[in-house]
Formats: sequence, C-alpha cells, structure tokens
Amino acid sequence: MHEGGFLVGLDVGTTKVCTLVAGANGDPAALEIVGVGMSRSKGLKRGVVVDRADTIASIRASVEEAERMAGMEIREAFVGVTGDHISSTNVSARVNVASGHEVTEDDVQRVLQSARDSVVLPPGREIVYVAERGYTLDGVKDIRRPVGMSGSVLDVEAHIVTGMTSVLANVARCVEDSGVRILRRVLEPIATSTAVVTEAERELGVILMDIGGGTTDIAVFLNGAIAHTSSLAVAGDHVTRDLAQILRTSLDEAESVKRKWAVAVPDRVGEHETIQVVLAGTQTRERVPRRLTGEIVRSRVEEGFALALQDLRRAGICRAVSGGVVLSGGGSQLPGITQVATEAFDGLPVRIGVPRGLRGLAEAVSTPAHATAVGLVMLAAVEEAYVSQPTELSGVDALRERVGEWIAALMKRLSFERLRPGGRSQILR
Repeated sequence: MHEGGFLVGLDVGTTKVCTLVAGANGDPAALEIVGVGMSRSKGLKRGVVVDRADTIASIRASVEEAERMAGMEIREAFVGVTGDHISSTNVSARVNVASGHEVTEDDVQRVLQSARDSVVLPPGREIVYVAERGYTLDGVKDIRRPVGMSGSVLDVEAHIVTGMTSVLANVARCVEDSGVRILRRVLEPIATSTAVVTEAERELGVILMDIGGGTTDIAVFLNGAIAHTSSLAVAGDHVTRDLAQILRTSLDEAESVKRKWAVAVPDRVGEHETIQVVLAGTQTRERVPRRLTGEIVRSRVEEGFALALQDLRRAGICRAVSGGVVLSGGGSQLPGITQVATEAFDGLPVRIGVPRGLRGLAEAVSTPAHATAVGLVMLAAVEEAYVSQPTELSGVDALRERVGEWIAALMKRLSFERLRPGGRSQILR
C-alpha cells in the first residue's frame, strides 16, 4: 500500500485507450507506475463517439487490464477530453478587493468567475477549462499569486477553453457506463504538457503538438502561462488512410506498413529499396518502392504542420515563441518528423517529448504515446485526488498476478512497436 494512495488517469483516444495507475507517497514528483492498461479504441472518430457500445467496450478492456496489473479495482479517474470541437480564447476581468486592502482567495474566485461570465457561449457549448495567465493588482502586472497581497483592484488575464456539450457528454457517459466515475475532466494538451514540457520552455515560449490518431492537439505557453489551445482534425489516421488508398491495401495493412517502414523524410530511403504490400481483398503481395511510403507520409505531415502554423498565426502568437516545438503522441515517432517540423517552423528547435522521472513500470510508459495518461496522473497527484481505498490482492497471488500481467503488457506492447535501425522501438498512437 502507498501511504498517499493511488492515482488513476484515463486517456480515451481515437486509436487507443490508455489507463494508468500510479502510487504516490505524498510526493507528486515521485510517482510509481503500478498498472498499465492499453486497448485499441473502437467507436471514436476525432474524439467524438460514433459507436457507444464499442467505446464502452474499449474503455473497459483498458481499465480491466490496468486493474489486473495493479491488483486493485478502478472506480474513479482523471479523464482526458479532446476533439476538433475544442476552441479557446483569452479574456480579462476586474473586481474590487472585498476588504479594500488585502486580496483573499474569495477575491480570486470572484475575478475568475467574472472572466467566465464574460465569455458568450453559443447554444450547445460549455466551458471545459479555465487557467489564470496572470494577475494585475492596482496596476502592477505579472503577479502570479495575489492572495495575501495588499491592493484594492484585482485584474486577471484568463485562458478559457470551450467545447460542444453533446460531444463531451457522450464521452463522459461512456466512461461512466464502463464503471469509472470522472473525478476531473482535463484538457488533453494540458495533461500532455504536464508530462513533457519543462518550466524553462514555458518561460521562453513553446509550442506543444500532441499528434494522436484522430486529432493533433496544440498548446502554446508564453511567459510561463498557457496562451493558446486548439485541436486540428489531421493526425496519424490520415496518414494510414493515405497509404491504404495509394497502395491499394486495407487499413490494417496500411497501419502495419506505417509502423514498420514509413519515414517522414523520403531521402532517408534508398532509391531501389522495396517492401511487400498485401493488396486489399486478396492474398496477393505486391512490391512497391519504400520511398513512395515516405513521400505519402511527408505530404500529410507537412499538411499538419502547415495547418498548425495557420492556427498559430490566427491567434497572433507564432512570432512570440522562442523556446521551440515539442512533439508528442504516437504520431510524433515517425523517423525524420523533427526535421520536417524544423523546416516548417522556420528553424525553431524541435524535440520529441517523453515522460520522465517515473518509477515502477516506468519503462512501459516512457513513450510519447503514453504522455497524456502520464500527465493525467501527475495532475491528479498535484490535486491529491487519490482514488478510494482499493481492494487489493494479497500475498503470493498478488505478486504472481502482477508479474504475469506485466509480462503480458510487454508482449502486447511489442504488437504496437516497430524497430528502427539500431534496435530502437517506436509506438504509434
């Protein structure tokens, strides 16, 4: 048993559902991963539920695998939300300090509520996330924690994210119908950034791109605070579909080709190198130039970065970023993708974001594909949102079950992997 309790994060993605269980002894910076559950996601498209039964089944499969590995029941979790229906805006609000001389927590909540109330919501939309970008007290700017400070007028700059009520409700019902109560809805790019973006990068200005299966989530930080969030409907599944159409093969075969052979820079492939592809609806194998797969992939990857740049330019923050670009999510692991991103973002430094500082089964989740789920348990730890006391297995049976599940998870992980030259493995979300 962990003295501090257990934390659970549930990432319901378009191509996978990932459940993480972490133990914490009162220290959010020292999480021990004790359970990992991964299942193929069926029933969602670009973060939207299109088949309720399949979505519930996918969530249950992931949760049950994590339960068996951790030796406990999962009944509550921090749950990530995403989708191309997500949009954001920055607003300002002002209140008079109630006491007239010292800011209290109540004053902070009042000014934040005033910021929320200033957002005009169209029918069918709701606020998903609110973050303080900074406070001003009697004209003094860039205050981060105003409580206890002297002043009479408190202003706030707030970042507010909204989403479609029906879409959010459908995902929430699927999670709850799988037997998991939602402790907190968390915007997925915020969760991912918690796991992979450093404080130094946030201060300099950094762009996070979480490239998933159905969407690419974007979060931009300036001067240490969130400045912009959005979600684009271009991601890993689009690469798979392009490969399937051009190579005349099934989606499953195209996904396999992507994981085994695809690169984002065609020049890295020899001109005469070929691969075998099974044609759709047949058992016939046809040889195609491997460089062709690279050309298909690069075209779609460049499109994704171009759309991201358009989004950032519309938000008016593209030129303010100097800390670089962090890529995460399963789609970030295409060989050569950092080179394409560097060219697209006019030479800004680009790196792949990987969760670090974990213990326990850390190796199993230290990949970009797990970054969102790791970020969810990190945020749960900050809020000390420990789940109800678990019903644990005991003695030798518990040890045997956890070891067995750990081995099974590693074997399952291999089915998502592809090996780079030199033996480095990659998992596509």
